[in-house]
Amino acid sequence: MLKQPILRDKKYLLWLRTQPCIVTGLCGTEHEAVDPAHIGTLGKGLKSPDNEALPLLHSLHVHAHQHGEISMFREKAPDWLIRAALRAYARELYADWKAGTEMAA
Repeated sequence: MLKQPILRDKKYLLWLRTQPCIVTGLCGTEHEAVDPAHIGTLGKGLKSPDNEALPLLHSLHVHAHQHGEISMFREKAPDWLIRAALRAYARELYADWKAGTEMAA
């Protein structure tokens, strides 16, 4: 099995820096930038693909590295973000199930 290359997209990461923070809704300023925060590989010495990055205020990005990204999201994430993530997961789960049932038919 061939290993897929990890998606890298510098233009996308630059664009993420112009977006509001996913947690606070604040845009970057001269005092605090918005960073592209890669999700899912904290503490493993790996960087996830660029399509798994979110715009996050630098202070929250640092907090995630120091205390764990899940702890940071549990403490700081607004309800709308948690609901959106759960809806996206539910849609993905349904799509996977649907694809499996159609293959079996």
